Amino acid sequence: MSKVIVDTYAILSAATDTLTSTAKKCMLEIKVGKMKGFIHYLIFYEIMYHWRRGRLPGFSSEEDIITYLTQSFREIKLDERVATEASKVKVLGDSMLMKNVLLRDRRLSGCDATTIAVSKILQIPIVSGDKDLGYVGEQFGVKIIW
Repeated sequence: MSKVIVDTYAILSAATDTLTSTAKKCMLEIKVGKMKGFIHYLIFYEIMYHWRRGRLPGFSSEEDIITYLTQSFREIKLDERVATEASKVKVLGDSMLMKNVLLRDRRLSGCDATTIAVSKILQIPIVSGDKDLGYVGEQFGVKIIW
């Protein structure tokens, strides 16, 4: 069974019906059990943050969003190996972004650096339309599905 990490960007896009056809197919495969979707603590945090800011239509309560996340996705545990790799990704990734004319004013979030690090370690793709994450992830050899 295929595995993917589902980034915050993809979950927000699913909630606002702005997924690409490729990402939508991937999310549907997760929903019907043909694919395993994974998130980690920081993605969970970002989704809760966006929900509290009113950016996630369709969820009426904290319990609804927590149920959705815990039932739809499997949790990736973060540890010192991930943290060490994420710090490398953050430093090198920010340097890569500064050298890109279109992205030079952007920086990787800690969540995005962690997602790329986890993807590298587990060797599974990321579902995301986030330009920073996508660009840096691809530079590290991570497959981005969007």
